[in-house]
Amino acid sequence: MKAGQQSSVRLVFKTASAGATTASINFNGADTTTWTGSSGLVNAAQTISSATCAAETGATALPGGSLAASGSGSTISITNITALAATTAYCVDLTSTSAVTDATANEYHPLITVGSDTLTTALRTVSNDQIVVSGTVLPTFNMVLSGNTDPFPANLSPASVGVTTGRTVTVNTNAKNGWFAWAFDSSTGLSSASASHTIPSTTPGTGATLSAGTAEGFVFGITSVTQGSGGGTTSAVAAYSSNGTTTGSGLDGTLRQIASSNGTANGAVLSVKELAAITSTTQPATDYTDTITIVGAGNF
Repeated sequence: MKAGQQSSVRLVFKTASAGATTASINFNGADTTTWTGSSGLVNAAQTISSATCAAETGATALPGGSLAASGSGSTISITNITALAATTAYCVDLTSTSAVTDATANEYHPLITVGSDTLTTALRTVSNDQIVVSGTVLPTFNMVLSGNTDPFPANLSPASVGVTTGRTVTVNTNAKNGWFAWAFDSSTGLSSASASHTIPSTTPGTGATLSAGTAEGFVFGITSVTQGSGGGTTSAVAAYSSNGTTTGSGLDGTLRQIASSNGTANGAVLSVKELAAITSTTQPATDYTDTITIVGAGNF
């Protein structure tokens, strides 16, 4: 027990003889260690119960229809006990959290009296009874792309909007305030060195709808968002939310936010695709290409 700290008390004892109807604990005992210290005293008002100690100790709950307890000096007295049997283990709790104020750090020898039976036991108070446990959880952020290429599966045609196969961006982070994802590209469109021509990004940062054969355009889009088991909500920036067939927004050399979350992430997944529209006069080439860079960060 910690010196100077107030606490409740559990008493467990085994009788020697039968018939006792009172019990007491004298914390001073009969030796020279005096239960005083700075404030080592028992509380005058005591509350008592034997409702739970039996299940926890295996002893018999101290019997009595109206058990009572009171304190004076260094002694707590228990009365109204139903006559006890011999050689039986009993238990009772002095339930007040201020039943006793522990004396200064030392070993003490309280005297337990049950009827005419007495026993001196040992009790130790210590200057500190706590172990402070400390630990560190480091911030983590991990973002993985499912692949580093995303070709159009068929030749681009003015008859339809071309859509790439698609890739995923998976985020895991313990950042409690969430995370962000941004993107930029190398060519502000699909560029061909051999044709000296670029199918231009359509209004970077603003949502756009491509129309086959009407005008050239190239957009990047997030076609779905999977939250995973992280906290908060993950969502695509509106301009870059795509239906996967005609919509999205262009990219350029500016780092543009494409998605965000307001909580942790455990397997949050962005599914991304690129879409392109050409006209009947778009210059032919086999080397149309663009490099898109995706950047992520946790909001710690």
